[in-house]
Amino acid sequence: MSFAQLAAVAGFYGRFTPSFSRIGFQARRLGWRHIPWRFSGQRWLVTGASAGIGRAIARAAAEGGAEVVAVARASARLEQIAVGLAPEPAARLTTLPADLSLVSGTAALLEMLTSEGRPFDVLINNAGVLLNEHRMTEEGHEASFVVNLLSHYQLTEGLLAAGTLANGATLVNMSSGGMYSVPLGLEGLDVTDPARHVGKLAYARHKRAQVALTGDWQRRLSEREMAVYVMHPGWVRTEGVRQSLPVFWRVQRPILRQPIEGADTALWLCATRPVPRADVIWFDRKPRPVHLFSQTRQAGCSVEALREFLQRQLDAAA
Repeated sequence: MSFAQLAAVAGFYGRFTPSFSRIGFQARRLGWRHIPWRFSGQRWLVTGASAGIGRAIARAAAEGGAEVVAVARASARLEQIAVGLAPEPAARLTTLPADLSLVSGTAALLEMLTSEGRPFDVLINNAGVLLNEHRMTEEGHEASFVVNLLSHYQLTEGLLAAGTLANGATLVNMSSGGMYSVPLGLEGLDVTDPARHVGKLAYARHKRAQVALTGDWQRRLSEREMAVYVMHPGWVRTEGVRQSLPVFWRVQRPILRQPIEGADTALWLCATRPVPRADVIWFDRKPRPVHLFSQTRQAGCSVEALREFLQRQLDAAA
């Protein structure tokens, strides 16, 4: 690694570690008013719920009185999501296995959810993965693109079209601080050439696109009194981080946030429903700018072009 690269890495961690780590969370929470999570009478859908932040959100929502449908790939972790909860909140948790790395998997999930005819009051688009090794799906897409972005679009649009996302509902998209490093663009979202795949870069591009989609949904759904937010959780101690970022894990592990701390802003948004704001990303209960570097302000595409690109992928798979 060159001196310039070392300096860039040192500058990055020097700038963001105090804020994104548990240090920032513990410092900020000192000024927060205690808000109990009261979600009785609500029905929630949480994706990526078998572990990490998604699991923490699903369990906390159920403890707050919500009926929760927890979605993830079929695994023992998903089946054990209610372990340790009191009987009442455990009974409010329903698990639903689905493969969100496939368009067909998300379509099957949508069919199950919409056929019931029961609307959701909250949708948490949390499923996400950073793949250092390139992996193509049987449908011809790079897997992380589908999990991180296309499935979110497909699920949200499908629920809206079916009327299964209630008027007045809350939508929270889980982004990442990694999106601060890239501008919006179509190039690199679905990298099918293994030689061009860089896991961290792909992940950042997907998360930047999430921010753009959130603003678009916010504008389109305002007449339905829906509250649409995008947030990032900071740096959280999860199995996904351990596997995808082993060096970062070894260095930062002592000060990484606990999953419930990463989940806090999502739960707070659903509990308080602050007035949605354009061009912000929520972090530690406050709206933050979506750009920190000048080079990311010049988008390579419009949000309309992004939507058209995603819709073409779905239409081609139909």
